[in-house]
Amino acid sequence: MTGISEEDYQHWRQHGYVIVRLLDDDQVRATVENIHEYMPPWEEYARHPRWYADSVAYRGRRSRTRATFPFVGDALNASTLHPELIAFAERVIGTDRLMLSHGQLGGKYAGTRDFEQQLHLDYGNNTLVCPKPDEEIVDLPAIIYYTDVTVDLSPTYVVSQQYTRDEPREPRHRSREDYPELYAREFPVVVPAGSVLIYSMNTFHRGSALRATEGLRYAQNIGFKRVDTSWAGQVTFQHDGGSAEMNHFLENATPREREFVGFPRVGDPYWDKDTIANVGLRYPGMDMSPYQDKL
Repeated sequence: MTGISEEDYQHWRQHGYVIVRLLDDDQVRATVENIHEYMPPWEEYARHPRWYADSVAYRGRRSRTRATFPFVGDALNASTLHPELIAFAERVIGTDRLMLSHGQLGGKYAGTRDFEQQLHLDYGNNTLVCPKPDEEIVDLPAIIYYTDVTVDLSPTYVVSQQYTRDEPREPRHRSREDYPELYAREFPVVVPAGSVLIYSMNTFHRGSALRATEGLRYAQNIGFKRVDTSWAGQVTFQHDGGSAEMNHFLENATPREREFVGFPRVGDPYWDKDTIANVGLRYPGMDMSPYQDKL
């Protein structure tokens, strides 16, 4: 079964995270096929490791193991803006005026680098201030796993907020040596492909070592935020304007989906006869009738 239930929502409220099966097997297969447009499957990498030595080892900025939304594949775009995730984000943030704050896809390959991290909070590179309590949050992070995650394939470790809710948010990074009690309460997110970890900027978690001698892990970090929070969010998608990926996404997306990359919603004052005509010329494949109908 896939989908987010009321029980899942209450678990997130109680613990600051929830793990849900989001995608079915057919959806997983379609997204992995899209991922191979960006990075090799394990079998190809294993046959030709030297071909990919620079790209999979995270040396400098050259990497064929990172890509960001929007993608060339419709399945990846659809999973990034999965209706269940959007509905969950609307509920916990308390508004339907949301944007996608990031949508970064990553691949981890056995034998390439040390993926071990300290327990940390994610707000350090998502805002210049500090997060409010979960009852008042303005942004929501999640990780979608597109391959099976075993304990040897770099699982995310997470700590329930039952143990940390009343602690100060600084320091954001906490070492095993200084906070052994925190590490004693962590557990690995070992899940089948198609699962998602929805957590919080107030939830301690970390990436872990990939100890398997073969295999990989495909996962995507995504986040949603309120549109009126200039102090929150990693990226803006306006710089992707004109790219083939963004043009494809916008022309095939629903008006609601376009809002998540900063496109004016239907009925916004931006839209008038001239802007509708000009945007239609910029994106010949876009159906402009929803914007026209609201004039």
